[in-house]
Parts: sequence; C-alpha cells; structure tokens
Amino acid sequence: MQNRVYLNHVECIRAFAALAVGIYHFTNFSAEGIFLLNNEATRGIFVYGAQGVEIFYIISGFIIPYSLYKSSYRIKNYLQYISKRSIRLLPPYFLTIALIIGVSYYTNTYIWPVGYNIEWRNIGANAFFLVDFIQSNADLLAHFPDNGWINPVFQTLKVEFQFYIIIGLLIPLFKKHTIYLIGISALLLAIGAYTIPENTVFVNAPYFLLGLAAFYIFENGWNWTYAGLLILCLLSLFNFYVWQDLFAGIIGFAMVLWLPKKMKFLKFTGKISYSFYLIHGLIGGKFLYFFRESSLFQDYPFLMVIFALLLSWIGAYLIYFCIEKPSIRISKKIRYKS
Repeated sequence: MQNRVYLNHVECIRAFAALAVGIYHFTNFSAEGIFLLNNEATRGIFVYGAQGVEIFYIISGFIIPYSLYKSSYRIKNYLQYISKRSIRLLPPYFLTIALIIGVSYYTNTYIWPVGYNIEWRNIGANAFFLVDFIQSNADLLAHFPDNGWINPVFQTLKVEFQFYIIIGLLIPLFKKHTIYLIGISALLLAIGAYTIPENTVFVNAPYFLLGLAAFYIFENGWNWTYAGLLILCLLSLFNFYVWQDLFAGIIGFAMVLWLPKKMKFLKFTGKISYSFYLIHGLIGGKFLYFFRESSLFQDYPFLMVIFALLLSWIGAYLIYFCIEKPSIRISKKIRYKS
C-alpha cells in the first residue's frame, strides 16, 4: 500500500511539471512581434517553468528503475524492455507529429494561403529522434535539407529515449555491486559536464541520477553510497550548470521523496501529462495565435493563458484515452521471461 500511495504522488509531480512547462510556453508566447505579456519582467518570472523538463527527467530516473526492479528485469529481457517503452512512448508521439503537420498544412493552404511544403525526410528524422545527429553530421548527410525539430519539446523526448536505452543496460550492473553505481554515475556526470551545451542524456545525467538516488533511498533507506550519489549530482549541478538547474534538481528530488499529499485533479492530470506535454504547443499555441489581435489577448493575457491550458488539457484527455491508454495496455502485455 505504501508503494501505491507513493506512486500517486509521482503522478502529482508529473502534473506539476507538465503544467509548469505549459505556463512557461503560454506566458512567453509571441507572434509576429506581439507578446501575450508585454512586461518583460513578468515574463521572466514564468521562464522558470521551463525547469519542469528537468523534473520530468528526475521522475524518469526514479520510475524506470522502480518498474525494472519490481518486474525482476534481467539483461536478457532488454529487447522486450525496449519494446515496452517504445509502444508506450511512440504512438502518441507519432500522432502529435501527424497533427502538427496536418494543422500546419490546412491553415497555410486554406486559411492563410502561403503554401506549405511537407518535408518527409525531416518528418522521418523527427520520428526517430535523429534531428540533432543529422545536424551534427551535416556534411555527410547533406540530403537532409533544412532539418530541424518540428516541435522543440520533441528534443527532450529524444533525451528520454536515450535514457531508456542506457538504463536498461546499466540496471543489471548496479544490482551486482554498488561500486558500479558510483563509478558509472561519476563517468556519466563527467561526460555530461564535458559536452555542455549539447542536449543529450549525458548532459542531463544529474537529473536522471537524482531520480535514481531517490529510488534507492526509497527502496533501501539512506546509506553512504546513495548519499554519495546524491552529493555527486548536486556538486555537478553546482559547478557546471546554472543555479536554476541546481534549484530544479533539489526541488525535484525533494518532491519525489517527500511530497506530503496528493490531489485528485493533479493525479489525473499526471496520468495525461505525457499527452499534455506533447500537444499543448499545438493546441494552446494555435489558440493564442488565432486570437493574437483580439481584445482578450491584449487586455486579459492571464485569462488567455488559462484558456490555452484548459484547451490543451482537453486535447490531452482525448489523446490519452484514444491513443495513450491503449498503448499502455498493449505494452503491459509484454512480460519479461524468467
């Protein structure tokens, strides 16, 4: 029962992180030089909502090892594990790509007849999280012109997927001896510090490892090994990252371990948080863009933010029940063989 209650808390943290990112994007919305919030200082306050992405990473660092340990995962189950995560992650992601392309094509063809060219190669690069790789190897991959992320949040999903690939290989090692946990974690942190500002799993390793430390502490209690891992992560954030990253790391770690209560609305919003994270830019962003010249946009900006959040929540609700929930059900049917 304790584990079940705790995971409800994790859903609340997911909701908090998703809403924080949505509020950041909507309060800093601009179109054709028109800002929703004219006051730059006010916009600057909501910029910190972007740290919700790092809190998502901390949650993943906790919940993926948790599920692997509870399912008696072994390295021979790696392909099944990747299949489970892919089925869980990719269908809502592919749908979001299709919706963005479809809406952009329709609006640019029939509402604002400026034309829209569908770049199939770029769509493929987004679908398989290869945009950054192609950009880094532009000389060798010149046949991918104008390659870029269709939605900036997709880049963070690339980081998540990289974490899934790595942690499935490392968890069996961590089970064998704590020396592997500390040694490999220190290596990941060093690679991340050396490769800043690339947006990879290595650069974001402090957050994933904070979640991993929270998992071990939750399961086994405090000891010097887990405290050492926590200190390594915080030292890395303090020395090589900006203070907002350190603050997000501390807050996320504390919430994962000690969030004092749960709320039904936040719990359900946590369930649909992945769909909300994917779709809020399309639904909320298009809503604000369509009404950018209205009196509501100019006189009641915070009301517009609330409307954008609400519409995005409704869209996420529909995607969750139509696509994400069935995907979760299918992924659960894949079981690890003893």
